[in-house]
Amino acid sequence: MLFLLNDRVTWIEAPEMHLLKRGALLGFEDLHAMRAREAIELARGKLQACQDSGIRPDDGLINDLAALIIAKTGANAALFPVHEGQVSEPRLTILPESILEAVRTRLAEGGDAGIQQIWPRAA
Repeated sequence: MLFLLNDRVTWIEAPEMHLLKRGALLGFEDLHAMRAREAIELARGKLQACQDSGIRPDDGLINDLAALIIAKTGANAALFPVHEGQVSEPRLTILPESILEAVRTRLAEGGDAGIQQIWPRAA
């Protein structure tokens, strides 16, 4: 499944299997006991830590957070806006795969993701 996290597109083969392998590294033990709200807050916190450190989240973290959001919410896209250095509550949505594929292609070609056009239409 393709997943859009802010301006990055990743492919997650089997989100729950991914999390069974990587959950402890993310900081949780029982995926099934976690609620969607807790998953979103965990993702926001991880992105805030990157923001505070001035680093861009690596591909591994993006994959982990994408798998978590897919598994707990069913969304295939999440926008975590940053305002005054703080990662805010995300917008979650389900986008057509064709849009995600187009974004991934633009990024692979070195172009702009065009998320400014995607999110207003996804509301």
